[in-house]
Amino acid sequence: MRDDFNHMQGDSIVDRLAETLGRLTRWMAVVMVLLQFAVVVARYLFDAGSVMAQEAILYLFGSMFMLALADTLAANRHVRVDMLYHSYSDRQRRWVDGVGLVVFLIPLCAFMLWHSKDYVLNSWASLEGSRESQGLPGVFLFKTIIPVALLLVIAQGVVILVRCLRGQEQSDD
Repeated sequence: MRDDFNHMQGDSIVDRLAETLGRLTRWMAVVMVLLQFAVVVARYLFDAGSVMAQEAILYLFGSMFMLALADTLAANRHVRVDMLYHSYSDRQRRWVDGVGLVVFLIPLCAFMLWHSKDYVLNSWASLEGSRESQGLPGVFLFKTIIPVALLLVIAQGVVILVRCLRGQEQSDD
């Protein structure tokens, strides 16, 4: 169904990137579950633990969440509080979507992007690793996902806003 939506609405580079990252997060979930299973087996059958594996699970979860944001937005699957949205006409939906993007989503993501800047740059400046001696190296790489994901959500929001202004309805696939 996603292919029909992209064909109807006009596929963009942002859409394709968001969808690719969305597919990647599905595989990350599989890896995370298998890794968690391995940690449990190692702990209870072999009395062995791994800080690195536990941190990998944590960072995989956070990365999945951040990288799936734009794909979820593109698929129109974020939670809505508005109980009347589905009863609105196409024009009213586009108006609500456009206002929501301009007033809430884009400014909030821009705010978060601005305030994550020092956090990520400081992490890169020190090539931050885990605080645990047996933890993951390269934590700064995971922190880089924050601004990347926020930029992608902003870009996806702009793509959807342009579609709203052009009178194209967003999919509910």
